[in-house]
Amino acid sequence: MPENLFSQLRDNHRLRWGVLLILGLFWLYAIILMQEALQETTQQYRSTTQSVTRLREQLAQPDWLARVTPARTMAVQMEGRLWQAPTPGLAQAAFQDWLNATLTKVKQPRAQLIVTVNGDNTGPSSAQPDTQTGGALPPLWKITAKVSFDFTPANLLEFMNEIEGHDKQIIISSLNVRRQPTARVEIELFGYFLKQDAFQARPLKELVPF
Repeated sequence: MPENLFSQLRDNHRLRWGVLLILGLFWLYAIILMQEALQETTQQYRSTTQSVTRLREQLAQPDWLARVTPARTMAVQMEGRLWQAPTPGLAQAAFQDWLNATLTKVKQPRAQLIVTVNGDNTGPSSAQPDTQTGGALPPLWKITAKVSFDFTPANLLEFMNEIEGHDKQIIISSLNVRRQPTARVEIELFGYFLKQDAFQARPLKELVPF
């Protein structure tokens, strides 16, 4: 059999060139694969080298350890600015109670108030489950409120001062003044509620990974 093949290759010019072409294609394909493997290895080497260089630069900084304590202190301060509640329903109720008390304090008997959880009309009977904000972060609930009351510059300023002076963070997302048929101000605001005891249940190093 090999003798017949060699004889055919020797006598058939086209067959000989066809075999050589096939061998050449295999050789070219092998070179392409080797080049791709070499490029991938080179890229991995460069990426590893850059990571090691950045790490050495960070370790060379004498003050990077000194940043740990301020960062952890900031995390505790941020925790203190969040509202807290054990469930979304209770978070909604707490935010609504505070707004009702504030509207009474600034003498707004004709005020209208709608409080929702995560933008959905949610009552205590349909409280939503915990919403994880990501790997090491504890559950947070966004409680949104829409407030409307009779407008005068004085009562609007008084209401804004109550929000600004509160020890918990309250964010105003929109404010509109409607002149007709009567002057009314419409405010949309929200606050973030941390699940109660969520920080105590997690080591602080998980929240500030230094």
